[in-house]
Amino acid sequence: MSSEPEESANISPAVRWGLGAVLFGLLAVSIGSATGEWWTIVGAIACGVCACLFGARAILAARQSR
Repeated sequence: MSSEPEESANISPAVRWGLGAVLFGLLAVSIGSATGEWWTIVGAIACGVCACLFGARAILAARQSR
């Protein structure tokens, strides 16, 4: 068995960063809709910031791949 990944398994960096942005965004929404204590609000804000950063990185990666 080869340790090399298959050609069809190659995912562009823009897609990987975009998926990260979506996952962090969903995490921020789910944390934000929790009990509303201070630490859940801070967690939701942190995940929202990460989602924005991942989204910006996905846009930059998509522009570079053109």
